[in-house]
Amino acid sequence: MPTFDLGPLSIQVWGLFVALGMLIALLVSIGRAKRLKGAKSHKITSENLYDIFIVVFIFGLLGSRLVFILEHLSEGFAFTDFINITKGGLSLYGGLIFAVIAVLIYLKIKKLHFWQASDVIAPGLALGIGIGRIGDYLMGNHIGARTDFFLGTYFQGDLRHSPSLYSAITGFLLFIVLILLWPFIKRKEGSTAYLFIVLYAGARFLMDFTRSADIIGVSDPRFFNLTLSQWISALLFVIFVPLLVLKLKKK
Repeated sequence: MPTFDLGPLSIQVWGLFVALGMLIALLVSIGRAKRLKGAKSHKITSENLYDIFIVVFIFGLLGSRLVFILEHLSEGFAFTDFINITKGGLSLYGGLIFAVIAVLIYLKIKKLHFWQASDVIAPGLALGIGIGRIGDYLMGNHIGARTDFFLGTYFQGDLRHSPSLYSAITGFLLFIVLILLWPFIKRKEGSTAYLFIVLYAGARFLMDFTRSADIIGVSDPRFFNLTLSQWISALLFVIFVPLLVLKLKKK
């Protein structure tokens, strides 16, 4: 795993960018919570956000690893590989699903609104994903299909798509879109989070077509010609597009 030395410390590139992404996401969310503090119905505080991000880190990491193992059982992975983080990788959707469940429980205990918190967090989360995926790109993770696209990278002599780079760009663009549209939809609680889900799910569904399917041990497994992430993306898109339309139409 690529590392660089900082004095006596040896720092992993991937871990550095993931940690940086989470830190930036937290800072952006805290800034948004402070700007909304005067709103009558707004109850999300900086302290709540610190708690939420600790919950997200712990359960997101556990969920992302567990779903990755389940997704790759057919490739020889076993549940005993769960703690062997040097073997295999992580599933972004797995982390998000487990993190959302844990945050739901936390907010229920604190008697806070889930979608209100999600609106605060969504733009920072998009930016955090963009920064974290830079680490994947620098590591050479997620090899793509063969291409002649100018953003492709070489792998074993072939020019291939760079899904990690596309995902990083998507995260940055999604952050910009959510921030620009926020003044127009902020009065409708949950609309920012709904929009994040719809746009990310649609982008992820399309991006996974650029992933390799021809490299044994590297390519993501397919289920009826689609990756697990594509099936999850399709389900989220079908559910949340109508919900978003109804939310924005509601007076």
